[in-house]
Amino acid sequence: MKKQGRPAEIFIQLAETQRAQLRQLARQVIGRVSERVHFVLLSDQGKSVPEIADLFGYSTETVYTWLERYAQVGADGLIDQPRSGRPKQEPYLTAIVQAQASQSPRCFGYLAACWTVALLVWHLSHRFKVCVSTSTLRRALDRADFVWGRPKLVLAKRSDPDAPAKLARLETVLTEPEATLIAADECEMQLLPLLRAMWHRRGQQPQVVTPGQNRKRPIFGGVNLRTGAWHYQLTSRKRGVEFIAFLTELVQAYPIGPIYVLIDNASIHTSKAVLKWVSSQPRLELIYLPTYMGHKLNPTEKVWWALKDTVAANYCFKSLAELDQFIQRYFSKITETDILRLINSAVVRQAQLIQAV
Repeated sequence: MKKQGRPAEIFIQLAETQRAQLRQLARQVIGRVSERVHFVLLSDQGKSVPEIADLFGYSTETVYTWLERYAQVGADGLIDQPRSGRPKQEPYLTAIVQAQASQSPRCFGYLAACWTVALLVWHLSHRFKVCVSTSTLRRALDRADFVWGRPKLVLAKRSDPDAPAKLARLETVLTEPEATLIAADECEMQLLPLLRAMWHRRGQQPQVVTPGQNRKRPIFGGVNLRTGAWHYQLTSRKRGVEFIAFLTELVQAYPIGPIYVLIDNASIHTSKAVLKWVSSQPRLELIYLPTYMGHKLNPTEKVWWALKDTVAANYCFKSLAELDQFIQRYFSKITETDILRLINSAVVRQAQLIQAV
């Protein structure tokens, strides 16, 4: 039995809306798709398949195929469907890169402490027989969610053996309604500016002058965890003597009731002179925070960060007198409400739960 083939001819008859749709599509698409649209438009005008094929330089089989597809599917049938493309040279490259880059090069006996693209390319080719270019490897690193950036320095994980006792004492003093709770700390401001990111015109990187000779201004500060009152002293040195002078100011500022001062374990806070002086102050007690946890439990750190970002970012002070003026101006404008909003933390919230009536 002879197999029936395609009919010798096919003609497309379009409605006016279909013609308008195809004319619009012909203006939007290019290349082969545009030619296919014209196949249909010419067929609608009465052109035969051989005539259209001769006009565009295609075979009659090709023209017939696209006319038939339009008749079955419509305009969407003229558009190329997505193709799979060239198969990946190494389908598991991303997984391999992710597994290898997650480990230090020294795990494999290399001298280098961190991966470079060149080292990783060499490693893959010699260990896994996977030969890729640097550009292919970079794309694999991106797919594996790796980025190029600098690491950050962190303290080794250590624990304070006295931490449970210190935390228990902190918990107790935070619940005393009659007590004054002061979180105290000290920092140093300097003439040398702190470099911070800023908006500037593209291609015109700002230049910040540095002082010929850097000088520092120590500051002792403390914040009342319940009221937000801020106390500070500008000093010439950062020693136990200056710390005692600051504590003396706190005792005078709060003449009634116990005073608990939360501090870290710095040497100036634990010196013999400081401990001797504190022992002579019956209303004052130093609450030492667990070692390596001071930055988490002492909200005064946030005050220093705000001060430095506001006053010292990208600005070189000409003298300590000018620096002092800016520091005093900053603290004269910040309110207790601002301070409480700035130091908001679990310790502060716990201290404010219980207050004297």
